[in-house]
Amino acid sequence: MKKDDKQKGALTIVRLIPIIVLFLGTTVVVILKGPSYFTTLVETFSSNLAITTLVIMALFLFKSISFGLPYTIIYIAVGHIYPLWMALIINAIGIMVNMQIPYFVGRYGGFSFIEKSLNHFSFVQNFKNNRQKSSFVFSFLVKFIGVVPHEITNLLLGSLKVPYFGYLLGGTLGLLPGMVATTVASNSLKDPFSLRFIVSVLSFVFVMLFSYYLYGRLKKKS
Repeated sequence: MKKDDKQKGALTIVRLIPIIVLFLGTTVVVILKGPSYFTTLVETFSSNLAITTLVIMALFLFKSISFGLPYTIIYIAVGHIYPLWMALIINAIGIMVNMQIPYFVGRYGGFSFIEKSLNHFSFVQNFKNNRQKSSFVFSFLVKFIGVVPHEITNLLLGSLKVPYFGYLLGGTLGLLPGMVATTVASNSLKDPFSLRFIVSVLSFVFVMLFSYYLYGRLKKKS
């Protein structure tokens, strides 16, 4: 190995250390506290919607640098507290907040191994070959399929230098169907036999099955 390569590798490791510590630290918090803790935390401030909204946005940001805190937990808490129209808006904004930090870390962190480490996912390789055609469609499919954890796909899309606005719009819309179904269901929990609740649950199941079907199709094409 050349001296320059060794120095470059050492520099990458040095840059990685604080990021790894941050991801591990926040993930440990989620594991120790449990996802239900965060739902309780949100509901604690439910009497003051302004503070509640800030706490929710902080949780979306927290999720972006940790593993183990599912989107679903936050969606449900929001759908339970707010009127439906407001809950949908807040969760949509939360998704966009969540997509910020990992993207810029991947884009400007110089961690090319992130892209290489995901090459064994054949559909990712297929996306990479076609990403120049539409950053929007590329981002939408990566987020909608959801096979790879979202925290990692945010890093991946950043490391691939996917244009920011295509990434943000496509990624948000890719997560929107599951978010809408979950939010509507949680907003209708008081009446689990209502048509709205039943339709939202069925919609969630359909979105999940369709994403797996789409993943299978793209995998075959790769």
